[in-house]
Amino acid sequence: MKFEIIITSPPDRERLVAEIYYENMFWAKISKETVGQSYIIQFYPHPKNQCWEFELDMALRAIVKAKKDLENLDSPGNNKSWELP
Repeated sequence: MKFEIIITSPPDRERLVAEIYYENMFWAKISKETVGQSYIIQFYPHPKNQCWEFELDMALRAIVKAKKDLENLDSPGNNKSWELP
């Protein structure tokens, strides 16, 4: 199963955003608008099915990795793809 994490710099945001895709479908977005603010996660509806369904540990690993990538990257446009074993 493949998750893709894309760090973007949307024009309507002051800070970088981590978008999480699963098999090329937009699943969630992590952002933090100001220094000192907590990270916020937004989940998006499944484009074809009634809901998303994952093993809990897989979903948590994707979220944690996206947050770490977001914290560590200084420049937008760096794509990080990874496959779960």
